[in-house]
Amino acid sequence: MKLAVVTNAASIDNEHEIIERMFRHGLKNLHVRKPKYSKGKMRKYLEGFQKEYRDKIIIHSHHSLALSMRLKGIHLTEKHRERSLGVMKKFYLFRMMRPKLHISSSFHKISDMKESASRYDYVFFGPVFDSISKEDHKPGYNLASMYDVFNNNDKIKALALGGVDADKISTCYETRFSGVALSGFLWESDNPVERFDEARKICELYKTA
Repeated sequence: MKLAVVTNAASIDNEHEIIERMFRHGLKNLHVRKPKYSKGKMRKYLEGFQKEYRDKIIIHSHHSLALSMRLKGIHLTEKHRERSLGVMKKFYLFRMMRPKLHISSSFHKISDMKESASRYDYVFFGPVFDSISKEDHKPGYNLASMYDVFNNNDKIKALALGGVDADKISTCYETRFSGVALSGFLWESDNPVERFDEARKICELYKTA
């Protein structure tokens, strides 16, 4: 199964050191979600990582930095997609400039995901479980309905987001998610790297298309 890590929205102590340890332990998809960062602050944050790791970094804002800094890709949030014309222009422009640029997106409604998910390398769907870090984020769909969606459309590559911890990875696999995205499970811990390793080993047990 694919494994993605989503950064904490706020800065945390020793963040670059912790994440670079995850890179060395096999992290391939780091989603940088810093919604309050200006473009300048985001650039400075990204420059804090060694250049060898930039091809593993996907940014959720200030997307032009993905081109100028040769990052792995960009992630479009639901709010980005609501500005449909501008987003689609950006989508196709970035694809033209870098055909192999990773582009992912987030979905919270099954109908929206079924309609658009196949455009992206993969998508986040959630919350799948009760959120670890946000009390008001609870699942809106049962796992059986999610299984039916994935079982009937193998073009959708969705990573489970929201409340995912190591113990729930097997349930995500059985529901036919293509992978998981971890956030609160890592950043609410005193040892995020240890928890990442735990999840990575479980994901490696499961093969997905």
